Amino acid sequence: MTFRKDINGLRAIAVLAVLLYHFKISGFGGAFIGVDIFFVISGYLMTSIIFSKLATDKLSLLDFYIHRARRIIPALAVLCVAVWLFGLLYLPTIDYRELLYTIQNAILFVSNIGFANQVSYFDTPSQENWLLHTWSLSVEWQFYLIYPIVIILLRKFLSLRSIKYIILSLAIVSLILCIVQTWIFPVKAFFLLPFRSWEMLAGGIAFLFPLKLNNNTYAKLIQYLGFVAIALSIVFISTSMHWPGYLAIVPVVGTMLIIWVNQHSFILNNMVSQWLGKISYSIYLWHWPFAVALTINGSINEWQYVVYSLLITLLLAFLSYFFIEIRVKINKTKVIQIICYLLIIIFVVALSSTTRHLLRAYPKLRASIMSKDFYKIDSISAEKYLSIARYCLVSHDMKQFPECKAGEGEPSLIIMGDSHAAAIYPAIKKVNPKATLLWTHSACLMVEGVHYANNMQPGCINLFKQKKALLETQYSNVPVLFVNFLTSYISEKNVGNIYFTKPTISLNDLQQQFRKAYIHSVCEIAKHRPVYVLKPIPVAGTNIPKHMALSLVLHGSTVEVTNPISDYYKNNDFILGTIELAKKQCNIQTLDTLPYFCADNKTCITTENGYPLYFDNNHISQYASERLAPIFEPIFEHKP
Repeated sequence: MTFRKDINGLRAIAVLAVLLYHFKISGFGGAFIGVDIFFVISGYLMTSIIFSKLATDKLSLLDFYIHRARRIIPALAVLCVAVWLFGLLYLPTIDYRELLYTIQNAILFVSNIGFANQVSYFDTPSQENWLLHTWSLSVEWQFYLIYPIVIILLRKFLSLRSIKYIILSLAIVSLILCIVQTWIFPVKAFFLLPFRSWEMLAGGIAFLFPLKLNNNTYAKLIQYLGFVAIALSIVFISTSMHWPGYLAIVPVVGTMLIIWVNQHSFILNNMVSQWLGKISYSIYLWHWPFAVALTINGSINEWQYVVYSLLITLLLAFLSYFFIEIRVKINKTKVIQIICYLLIIIFVVALSSTTRHLLRAYPKLRASIMSKDFYKIDSISAEKYLSIARYCLVSHDMKQFPECKAGEGEPSLIIMGDSHAAAIYPAIKKVNPKATLLWTHSACLMVEGVHYANNMQPGCINLFKQKKALLETQYSNVPVLFVNFLTSYISEKNVGNIYFTKPTISLNDLQQQFRKAYIHSVCEIAKHRPVYVLKPIPVAGTNIPKHMALSLVLHGSTVEVTNPISDYYKNNDFILGTIELAKKQCNIQTLDTLPYFCADNKTCITTENGYPLYFDNNHISQYASERLAPIFEPIFEHKP
């Protein structure tokens, strides 16, 4: 196939867009569409290779897979080993375990499936995942595996002309599924092949249905339209919009137009664009860990750190391209080549899985290579919850919920809430002489009448219904403590996803429905027993153990993270107001962690004596929880 400078230049635009987005350069909020440009390019190139070979009956699946493996696997494997080593030396164990799992998924090209079952690509936890960017490589690899097989099977029964229209039809079906799924399950629409394949098939359509223009002026005009579509997408599309969905049509069609007309352009053909295009894969591989490091360290908006990171990225990409992408060639038989690439994958999988096993079997193994400061961070963050609290935290759909009791004797407290409730249990354990019932469910808003779009969280709804019914007949006068990360539920991102009386259409609508339902819920339960509500716990804003560990690497000591107390009141103003209204209406009692986290009434701390007070960016650590024990003493001073 003839080398096309315009496509190589498009690669440069795509990777520059990705860099702009990941390094948070202002004014380019939609630059994540760089990945969509890559998808279209991949689809075009793969279709041109497959159909050109088919036309001469020279298509070999082994050859096709070998060329893809040579291009992708060695460089990816080196990245995986590099982050494995970095994590071994510098990441808290809890984060290192997660990284090892992600390494395995990345080299097996299934990381997109793993991420699809977690949180959104645009949410903070995802932005701190060291290999999040491998999701797109997994999507492409899955496409590479399936696409030629489908075409070969179709060729046995159909003409090439018929296959072209089948590919067009498949692209339309995938696009429709993508649009629908973006509204129903946007995370799955973002990460999974069935909802992304239309973008690669769009590239195939650009090859199969060439645009024949005799007028160079028209061709230039179409090319400019393509540039405008991409530029508008980069500037005006944002993470607050439903993505990919129908909006992805704009950059995809823009890329198709540029590929279709195949015109010379200074934007695409200049020396810098051509050089960046050649090393774009390696740039894409190596830039993301640096973006994650800056995000965790809180330096992502400091231009000097961004410049240093970009320069190091370009250096590593240059080395990766010339010493791995170009040089690594296995001059053996096809079968031997396939075996060698499989062995590379097996090696990385074995490395990550063996390390995970050793960490489980010998939890103190890493202590020998840790500094004293690092060990303090690691020991606190290694366990998120006490074992009983973790056991009682339901995280899957259930219809029946057995009692979950911590401690001995008769229950003297019932805790209802989400993972924040599980995180505060160490404090309760210190001051409760009797047993505690833990009625907790992950990501569960404990409010009567809550509905989740698309029937999400049925277990959460069932749990609240069953336990509320139980309270009507049992545990009279046993205090109930509500602990929920309320601010995360009643937020802009959940408009339309959470509602109480009717689907919500605005944040104000969601807030008003919630306020009414929340006050009703706690007041109903307060009719026959004391009810305590823990006011919102200050959030850290960044993953504190990761930040502290990275600070040790970059600065030789931990750097304190503090947040102004004004941020707390700004973020929690509505929730605090709702709790106060409930307190006035039915005399519930409130408990407050603010005096501990924000003792000077000006700033809120996230560390103490070198120990993290959080095990991520919002859940308090066991260390912090135990120090909150005095806050909960008033519960047990209650006399029935």
